Amino acid sequence: MSGQLTIACTLQVPEELVRALAEQVAAHLAATMPSPRPVSPWLDLEGACEYLCFTRDQLYKLTAAKAIPFRKKRGGQGLLFHRDELDRWLQAAYEPTGCADEVELWSSTEQ
Repeated sequence: MSGQLTIACTLQVPEELVRALAEQVAAHLAATMPSPRPVSPWLDLEGACEYLCFTRDQLYKLTAAKAIPFRKKRGGQGLLFHRDELDRWLQAAYEPTGCADEVELWSSTEQ
């Protein structure tokens, strides 16, 4: 470490100055950052697979059997799935086990 000098320094900054600086930084970031794009309720096949934790094969079989809600582009390929419809389908397709209240009670008491 020849030729290097290290100096430690502590700087006392008033809390109101730190707050004012934080507000300025937040305002600058809000003005310069792009607005987040709204999340579309529509999912393509890959998005639906990820959302449902299904494989492509599982989802294709369900759509072929018309056992899951989906939309198909007129005169072409491409499937679309609506998140709300998928959520309702899950509610109907998977019956509650009866222990949901116990799980909720257990998870809330663990904290």
